[in-house]
Amino acid sequence: MTPKTAITRLLTCEEVAEILQLHPQTLRQWISMGKFPHLKIGSTVRFTTAMVDQFIQTSTSEEYQINSPSGSKPISGTDEMRGDRDGQS
Repeated sequence: MTPKTAITRLLTCEEVAEILQLHPQTLRQWISMGKFPHLKIGSTVRFTTAMVDQFIQTSTSEEYQINSPSGSKPISGTDEMRGDRDGQS
């Protein structure tokens, strides 16, 4: 008797986008920018649940990691209301 190997279910862009509550096109942009781990099987893109979990863990540790340009400081609500982008009075 040969041992059975576990088969990992692969997720589509649409499934991952739904999990992350994103538009699928946003996810595709992140993939093309190298910001989201993925598997390329032929011309299709797929994901493992471990990839999605890893992305969630790493992106929640840094505020605005994806949406903020590199090196820019997030603007707090009070700074924005004052029109003060660098937080100084």
